[in-house]
Amino acid sequence: MNRQDAIYARQSVEKKDSLSISGQVDLCRRMAGEKEPAVYRDAGYSGKNTERPAFRQLMQDVKAGRIATLYVYRLDRFSRSVADFGQLWQVLQANRVEFVSVSENFDTSTPMGRAMLHIIMVFAQLERETIAQRVRDNYYRRAALGTSGSLNCLTSSNITRVLR
Repeated sequence: MNRQDAIYARQSVEKKDSLSISGQVDLCRRMAGEKEPAVYRDAGYSGKNTERPAFRQLMQDVKAGRIATLYVYRLDRFSRSVADFGQLWQVLQANRVEFVSVSENFDTSTPMGRAMLHIIMVFAQLERETIAQRVRDNYYRRAALGTSGSLNCLTSSNITRVLR
C-alpha cells in the first residue's frame, strides 16, 4: 500500500491575531516539499478532545496504514490534552507515522525530542484550561453585574457551547 503524507489543521475560533487554517496548511505544505499531502481541516473545534470530524478521519487513515508523515503547524493544533496526546502518540508510533510540527523544532526520533514533545503538550493543555477559566470567570462576573451581553442563565451547557 502506498502511504502518503498528511496535514492536519485546526482553528477553534476565527480571530485576527491567530493563523487561519489555510495559513497553517500553506506552512505545512512548504515543509512537506514536492509531495502533495492529504489535508484534514477542522474549523470551529477545540483541541480539548478528539471529537472532531476531520481528526477522526485522519486517525482512521493512520490506523489503516495510509499515512507516512503527519504535518501540523503546532502541536496544540493536534491536541490540547496530555492524556489524549499520550494515546494518539502511541497510535502514531504503532503505525510508523512520522510526526512533524512545523513551528516547533524537535526531533522525535531521540529521547530528548520525545521529552520536549510531552513538555510542550503540558503547556498546551495548561493554556486551554487557563482560557476556559478566564471565559467562565468573565461570564460569571457579567451575569452578577447584569452587564449587557451576559448570559441570563449561566449553565455548564452555555459555557460548553461558548468554549467549543
